[in-house]
Amino acid sequence: MSVDEPVSVPKLARPSALASSALLTVTPPQSASRPPSALSEVHGLVRFFEALHQLELGQGDDVRIVQYGDSHTASDLPTAATRRVLTTRFGKGGRGFVPIGKPLAHSAYEGVRGGMSKDFTVECASFSRGKGAGDGAYGLLGVAIASSHTGASAWVSFRQHASGLEIAYLEQPHGGSFDVVVDGSKIVRITTRGPVARSGFHPLSLTDTPHRLEIRVVGGGDVRLFGVALDSPSRGVVLDALGIGGAQIFTALRWNDVHFGEQLAHRAPSLVVLAYGTNESVETLAPSDYEKALVELVGRVSRAVPNAACLLVGPPDRAVRAGREDAATWQTASNLVAVVASQERVARAIGCGFYNQFLAMGGEGSMAKWASESPPRGGRDRVHLTREGYTELGTKLANDLVGAYEAWRSSAAHRK
Repeated sequence: MSVDEPVSVPKLARPSALASSALLTVTPPQSASRPPSALSEVHGLVRFFEALHQLELGQGDDVRIVQYGDSHTASDLPTAATRRVLTTRFGKGGRGFVPIGKPLAHSAYEGVRGGMSKDFTVECASFSRGKGAGDGAYGLLGVAIASSHTGASAWVSFRQHASGLEIAYLEQPHGGSFDVVVDGSKIVRITTRGPVARSGFHPLSLTDTPHRLEIRVVGGGDVRLFGVALDSPSRGVVLDALGIGGAQIFTALRWNDVHFGEQLAHRAPSLVVLAYGTNESVETLAPSDYEKALVELVGRVSRAVPNAACLLVGPPDRAVRAGREDAATWQTASNLVAVVASQERVARAIGCGFYNQFLAMGGEGSMAKWASESPPRGGRDRVHLTREGYTELGTKLANDLVGAYEAWRSSAAHRK
């Protein structure tokens, strides 16, 4: 425990207890003398702050952050900026979790490259509501690769030093085997056959250098791979960017709840970030239905890692055309504003922190402005951002988190 007396924060209630409309429609009073901050409901981050403080005292383990999200997170551009600020301040604990191979064509991971042979297929739940979910056992990311073909190969290389790694896969009754090859040398053969379907993990110790990891299927059944977690000998912050292009909160709700709980509990994060909303804003969703689904997702997270803090990160601005085609202008999508409001209500009701990226960008009309700049911070599609825009938002988030942590630490110190 921290040497400072922590600020008390209620545990997350069960989803069924949070789904009432009364909880989801509370509106706090606004201060007329102070402009609104992009980071609010800071009391929901106390457990994260406590973990950071233990790290600063030289106690405890790495402080792991797991961020789920859509294409913004899948680019790893805003998360890379957040990662740089936090690891500079608190130390680098390792590169964290990344997929093996290339399961998502439009995803990127800072300092990491991967590929796979055509014998591997991608396993995941449909990103669209009402579509199939399969068995829902797709690892920490929610997307896996699988093959039963002898000789099928998937690899990942990383620039950052790593002194250890942990391979995650599915153990199953008809599971096959695979060889682990590191920097061209076979290290071990792993069998994935087991009495029941469950998460499997295999750690390896390495020299503290960059590495190339390759998985070669050797037959005997189906091999399903989830990814690899990269560790370093020093303690610090680790930020996993687990984004899927096109994803909504409903995507994660189609994952097998028990399997998701196994994966998240094994990762043991101090903070879970849910950064969705852009794809939900394309649709017209009843706020009550959306909020109940978001409460359910946070509830699943809470059951898996009851000691972790949670942070809901609202979507950045998204602009749509308005006016005649020959004199078209761009304006903020009205549905996006409603989604942000719903997320803030849920965060307040269940004790999560909330970060308003829409507000951090400048609010109404900010995407249209950012996209018209030279160089632009907003993308041509007025949905995504450029590298400069993502870097700015990710840096702002990190700085606001550090500022809130410093304020918490200072206030806690007065109660020794």
